[in-house]
Amino acid sequence: NVAPEDPEINSSAGGGVALLMCAGFRESSEDDGILTLKQNDVNRANIEKIIGEINGVLQQRTSTCIPSLMALAWQEEHKKTKPSIERVYFAAVELKKLFSNVIVSGSEGDIGNVSLDFLSLDTRSQAFRGRLRPVAKSVEILKKMGFEEVRGYWRVKDPEISKFEAALHDLNGEIRKLSLDTPVFKAVERLVKANPDEHARILISILLKCMARIIDDPDNTKYHTLKINGLFRKTGELDGGRPLLKCLGFRVDEITDTATLRLTKKGNVDVSLVELRHHDLKRSWNDALESQKRLRTAKKAKKTKNS
Repeated sequence: NVAPEDPEINSSAGGGVALLMCAGFRESSEDDGILTLKQNDVNRANIEKIIGEINGVLQQRTSTCIPSLMALAWQEEHKKTKPSIERVYFAAVELKKLFSNVIVSGSEGDIGNVSLDFLSLDTRSQAFRGRLRPVAKSVEILKKMGFEEVRGYWRVKDPEISKFEAALHDLNGEIRKLSLDTPVFKAVERLVKANPDEHARILISILLKCMARIIDDPDNTKYHTLKINGLFRKTGELDGGRPLLKCLGFRVDEITDTATLRLTKKGNVDVSLVELRHHDLKRSWNDALESQKRLRTAKKAKKTKNS
């Protein structure tokens, strides 16, 4: 039963009563202002169709430019000689960081008291030069969200926080879709499938520590090169271990049996990129392991059922 005079139904929704009646609700014969859905009038297919229509309208109202522009970003990337889904994925991650900072700044009325650091992006930063600028559509997203380039910074003035919250929601959706196809995830997935979980865990743990050292002290060259036999000392050579090193940005030398971090053209460590891959490695390990556990559980259940 629903009361049509309920303000949540009638005042703001406008056609709320009409939608309910389309779903099968009828006015009570007692003229008490109550709409009732009788069991005989329940049409599940009709109700599901109406729910779909409502969700479609809501999506149109809350969605931002993110889904369409990210789709175009991948289409443009795919046309390149060496397309990289990682490039698009990391651009989305950097946008998420920036938009999260804007949201943290608070409501529109509080913006005047917020540091510009939360509302700005340095055009000289690795985040912009290495992650966003190579993906043209990500720069277009900045513009559509109100950012303007001012004296070497991308800045947004008086941001509409609700708009950034909607954009963050859409970005999370795009990141989830891209995350299952990044080179790091694919390499970790192979590692987990081909080796005992404990052996894979040991290697992942070592690599995370090695990358953390580079992030903390990027100028210390002794952290840039890893001895491969040391990585596999506790487990022996693992299937997929060397490909994973390459996906993490290391150049594998089969003669010296070492893995050396690739540097920028200026000979520096791209700390931003190492941080992103460090996070992607941690995330991929958790996701791949959970996926493998579900697969094993399903196979075990099927085997038990057949026996």
